[in-house]
Amino acid sequence: MKFSFLYLLFVLFLFSFLLSPFHLSSIEVGGHLTEDTTWSPVNNPYEVTEILYVDASVALTILPGTEIKVSGASCTNWVENSQNFWLINGDSVAKMFWVDGRIIAEGTEQDSILFTRLQDDPDFYWGTIYITEQADISRFKQCKFEFTAGIGLAVGNIAYGAISIYNGSGIINNCLIINNTSSIITRVNDINKLEISENIIEHGSSLNDFTLQLRPFEFSAGNSAYGYEHVLISENDFQDCFLSFDSSNFTNNNLNRSTIFISPGQNKSYISNCEFINCDEGISGGGSADSIYINNNRFYCNYEGIDIDEAYVEISDNYFEGCGLSGPSEYELIGIVKNNIITSSGLAISGRFEEIYNNIFYDCGMVSSVIGSSNTFSNNIMINNNNLCNLVADTSVHENNILINNDIEGVDIFGNPIFRNCIIDFELEYPLIDGGGNIIVDSLQAQSIFEDIQNGDFHLVPGSIAIDAGFDTLGYYYPFDLDYNHRIWDGDGNGTAIIDIGPYEYGAPAFGGIQGITYDPTSGDFVDYVLIKINNEAGEFTFSDSIGAFEYKLPAGVYDVYAERVFYDDVLEYQVEVIDGQFTELDIPMTQPVRVEEHEIPHNSSLISHLSNYPNPFNPSTTIRFETTNLHELPRIEIYNLKGQKVKQLVSDQLSADQHSVVWNGTDENNKPVASGIYFYQLIVDNKPVVNNKMLLLK
Repeated sequence: MKFSFLYLLFVLFLFSFLLSPFHLSSIEVGGHLTEDTTWSPVNNPYEVTEILYVDASVALTILPGTEIKVSGASCTNWVENSQNFWLINGDSVAKMFWVDGRIIAEGTEQDSILFTRLQDDPDFYWGTIYITEQADISRFKQCKFEFTAGIGLAVGNIAYGAISIYNGSGIINNCLIINNTSSIITRVNDINKLEISENIIEHGSSLNDFTLQLRPFEFSAGNSAYGYEHVLISENDFQDCFLSFDSSNFTNNNLNRSTIFISPGQNKSYISNCEFINCDEGISGGGSADSIYINNNRFYCNYEGIDIDEAYVEISDNYFEGCGLSGPSEYELIGIVKNNIITSSGLAISGRFEEIYNNIFYDCGMVSSVIGSSNTFSNNIMINNNNLCNLVADTSVHENNILINNDIEGVDIFGNPIFRNCIIDFELEYPLIDGGGNIIVDSLQAQSIFEDIQNGDFHLVPGSIAIDAGFDTLGYYYPFDLDYNHRIWDGDGNGTAIIDIGPYEYGAPAFGGIQGITYDPTSGDFVDYVLIKINNEAGEFTFSDSIGAFEYKLPAGVYDVYAERVFYDDVLEYQVEVIDGQFTELDIPMTQPVRVEEHEIPHNSSLISHLSNYPNPFNPSTTIRFETTNLHELPRIEIYNLKGQKVKQLVSDQLSADQHSVVWNGTDENNKPVASGIYFYQLIVDNKPVVNNKMLLLK
């Protein structure tokens, strides 16, 4: 009886052990997926024991809660790296995903998807998820990626990153990417669509000493040969990362001990609403062909917040604490520095910036400018700085500045800088030129200019000597002060509006502007992080926020408002009127392209190339041309409006064996002229939509 009872307990224990989800048999996978496949957590874990190929036109769907373990290899020295992490005769010791089709891996907050190594060994790493140039768009959401070291594809071509995106397209959202030699590496091309948002990307603490050397960049995105509007990097947390990108919209990200390097090229990047904490350098790099716009960020860096080499750069509305900014030093004057506050920095500012206005520099070690510059310094405050090294240099012009309580002993003076309508506490003696209107004060008088000079509040008090005391620049001055109030105002009430000295205009009312939301008219949902530009001027921009709300202050006038975001059609709102002191409500509809819900990229089998129309913009007609082969019938073009309504269908003429063209004369199916606006045209090959593009009809 006793034996039977113990036997029964043993059988029950064994039965429960075998049924335990932690002891289910794993499924080994590898080789080629030739048809659509779904992995689910019921059959966990999946063990990738040979390279897994997701073939062209095939989708691998991975459901929430699924765990994938990829066979890795030892990576402790260069010999092991060359032996284990390189493709040799189509195989490598460390395994990987090779994606010619696409992966749809979308977990949930409760049940994420895990990509990790198979071996429980701290020196083992697996390869990468390599998304090839001809692949469709993959999507990763609520996934965790860890312990990847990349795979060498060929000499000079290494697929770094947990996700290595060679087609430049994809959506990576709400993922944790940690303890990888690189996190996300992309190569953007002319049909790219890429969004990287709400991820946590960490260098991590579990890499061994050797794999630390393999990090070219922890994160890299962009290619300057193509359009910046197709890359959105938003609301990510970067920890201990080295980022490289160009041609990107980089907004609302947090960077801790992380640095951005702007890759030189034909780059136009926007960096806005980000916070840089404990970084040695916040933003660096840039080349002579680049344009970089850095707006409304906060820098708490250890050395420099911004160090741009050669690029044209506009730095506006940022706050720097413990760090400063540097610009080009060996080239012609380029760039603008406006409406920034810099404090407690060893070096507040240096470089050949063309215009420096409405800034505050206080409690810094040095405020400097490159020798030989002819900068214009206007309406700035420089207070309690240890050294104004070379700030007064050559033909520089100082208008409406406040320079008090700075150590100017031993300052080298080159040329004959001009001071006009400045408040200073030193004598203007040769070689300094007194341009007139200057006010010389002592330390006691300096205290009475501002609200609270000790605590960094430099707003003007009633009766301040700075009110209506500036050089009369009406007609060519920028129309706003540091608070975006009217720049020239009658502050003393004597009936004459004169600019104040310093960055604040006493008593001036606030501008009006535009405000509203960006939304999807089909679903009614907000659309976040839309880039909004005024009159299509690159430096006049803002982003809508995480709930699609935006506000932009403007003087009274009439403006064209441009809006763009990856995966949505561009929008142009014409002739938006702004009344002084009022905000014009402007809700901007952002429409996703019709019949491209999956955002597919054409396969090489279609060989579509050079799809374009000319002229663009056009009136009244435009010619659409493209090249393609392997056709069973003549391709056709379908025209859609922003609402997704089909406007017209056109059949192409065959110009040669692979060249085609078709003319659209701006009419609908009833041959009635259509209205001005944005339209997109879709190429249909063998009755399948393969690619689309946009055009603008202007009448």
